[in-house]
Amino acid sequence: MKFINNGEAKQVRIKEGTNRFRWELVKTGDIINLSRDIGFNYGFKEAKEEVEENDDIKATEGNIGDTKVETKQIDHSEKQNEKSYSEKLSEINGIGKKTAEDIIKVFPTEEELLKAISKDDELPFRDDVEEKLRKDYGK
Repeated sequence: MKFINNGEAKQVRIKEGTNRFRWELVKTGDIINLSRDIGFNYGFKEAKEEVEENDDIKATEGNIGDTKVETKQIDHSEKQNEKSYSEKLSEINGIGKKTAEDIIKVFPTEEELLKAISKDDELPFRDDVEEKLRKDYGK
């Protein structure tokens, strides 16, 4: 599944075979092919949705040697100011990056977490983390 990174650049761990991995830097606006779960865990959005929503795509044609190429440019300037789901979680006093990653494993999208908080469902985290999420996150 293709994903687009609308947030800050992130290092992504890619499996290349049995017990073999590599790291790839995914910059803002880059598109990467990942499994559904992994893409959403990194906070990426599906690329096809993003392109359909964005009318500011500019394509320019040019040549590299004898090969004709087309470069597409997508304006993400508005979205760069938005904070990613993991950044919002990490900003809560007492919740760090590792705890934010654990929360994202259970609730891959912000909407799922907000839905669980609004339903008053029991959250599967330590009591102090659950309290902070209920108090500070759903604002």
